[in-house]
Amino acid sequence: MDEGLIGVCIGERRTITIPPHLAYGEEGTGSKIPGSAVLVFDVQMIDFHNPSDNTEVTVTYKPEECDKLTKKGDFIKYHYNGTLLDGTLIDSTHSYGKTYNIVLGANQVVPGMEDGLMEMCVGEKRQLLIPPHLAYGERGVTDQVPGSAVMLFDVELVEIEEGLPEGYMFIWNDEVPPGLFAEMDKDNNGEVEPSEFTDYIMQQVNDGKGRLAPGFDAYRIIDNMFSNQDRNGDGKITEEEFKLKADEASHDEL
Repeated sequence: MDEGLIGVCIGERRTITIPPHLAYGEEGTGSKIPGSAVLVFDVQMIDFHNPSDNTEVTVTYKPEECDKLTKKGDFIKYHYNGTLLDGTLIDSTHSYGKTYNIVLGANQVVPGMEDGLMEMCVGEKRQLLIPPHLAYGERGVTDQVPGSAVMLFDVELVEIEEGLPEGYMFIWNDEVPPGLFAEMDKDNNGEVEPSEFTDYIMQQVNDGKGRLAPGFDAYRIIDNMFSNQDRNGDGKITEEEFKLKADEASHDEL
């Protein structure tokens, strides 16, 4: 059968006659196929894909001004219309009346969709042809997407919020304030409690002095930042524990 399917195109029909030694041999398969049986198959090629295939991107519309392009870490809002190759509708944001919002590179959508949304500008429209291994795989999605389905998406980028440099969850918009630890330590007891830390970071964001990574819950980010600084896990940060990102490259805070 493998040999008979080589070189077949989509829609082609073939009759494949297979001798016993290339089929089920002298023993057959018991009650269904007798030993030394010649088998005849009538086949029609419906679709096929190669595991080495990538997402095919076709730009259907690009605005005259298309300078700011999406990249990993950006928080984006977009519309999509997803179908199978035969036109069967799978899902559409237009049915909900709102955009789909993700952080690029955060594994929030199938890999083929992420690939197709990279280096795209606001207002641009694309058609994405995504092979199964970059979409929903051999299993598909129960009652929605059949197994090994090639997906076709029409997408339109609506908004980009620029992400932070890789590895950062918070950055300063200007210079880091001098005496940063003392600023956070409102009660001057030499320790920064979680509430002090949270209030301080949120104040910097609200005042436009700093920025949190877009697309994530702000308080969860701040909790993670606090945990990274609370190196001994005692629920508070001392001046000895406190370090800036520039001082210790393995941490994501400040």
